Amino acid sequence: MTIDVKEVKELPEEISKLAQQANKEGFEFVVRMIEEFESGKNRFDKPNEFLLMAYDDGQLIACGGLNLQWNDQDVETRIGRVRRFYVLPQYRKHGVGKQLLQYLEKKAISNFSALCLNTDTKSGEKFYQKMNYVFVENHPNYNYFKYLI
Repeated sequence: MTIDVKEVKELPEEISKLAQQANKEGFEFVVRMIEEFESGKNRFDKPNEFLLMAYDDGQLIACGGLNLQWNDQDVETRIGRVRRFYVLPQYRKHGVGKQLLQYLEKKAISNFSALCLNTDTKSGEKFYQKMNYVFVENHPNYNYFKYLI
């Protein structure tokens, strides 16, 4: 399955349907993304940040964004944080998440040397490990990390 990935500056109308499905699964972060976007708290609009939407035949099926992650230890390492990454259940295990994350990484590589993220589900852990993210124990800000270069 090939998806159409678009960088967005505004949230599409269909985002509320994605948020409803995510909530049914106990994932509140899509609603949080909408609230933070609308309030201006996080619009994925700082330098080198972006928000992606994935479509299948015009239907919104996934989202994911990249924010800056401040790195106290090593200021030379520019770290991006994968945020609000969600794929509709019926599109999981069909390569949608992989395509979306690869698109995000390809776009990030010119500005970031590494990416980090948080996941708290077994399926999320398996997915990110397959995508070469490494588990990081006891870090206060994230639990998975990947060098891009």
